[in-house]
Amino acid sequence: MQVLDNKFFEEYKRLEKLCSDMYSCNSGVSGYIADMEQKAARGERMVPSWANDYKMLKHVRWARNRIAHDTTGEQFSEASDLAFVQEFYGRILKGQDSLALLRAAEAKPAKQPRPSARPYQQPYEYRQTQEKPHKKKHKGVTTVILMLFTILLLVYLYVVYFYR
Repeated sequence: MQVLDNKFFEEYKRLEKLCSDMYSCNSGVSGYIADMEQKAARGERMVPSWANDYKMLKHVRWARNRIAHDTTGEQFSEASDLAFVQEFYGRILKGQDSLALLRAAEAKPAKQPRPSARPYQQPYEYRQTQEKPHKKKHKGVTTVILMLFTILLLVYLYVVYFYR
């Protein structure tokens, strides 16, 4: 095993242990990745570093597996892989990793317009001119006129019939 691979492997084991403790399982980084996959739609939208963290976690897990199962002694990790594992470990401890940022973003209430002291109402005159007239008012007037006309007709017929 190369020196860089050895250092990377040790740092990865430390990250694996931390994630295993978080998820109460043996494969902590895989658990973290699975959690990210479940929340990918919201995470990509709400956390700027989401896609890069996901891609790098999958890459460093691949590199770790290659180192663990390789017998040729090839170099599989790069300095940037080691730096990412160390930096991501620190971000988890500080609560600045992708899943923690997503939880924080979801916990914030959505910005809503501040309610004013009282809702705006249009001036009375304007509202009155904008309202459509109610047909019930006209229906009531029509009914009264029709009843008066009927009463007058009955009175007329009574007078004509009996006083002829």
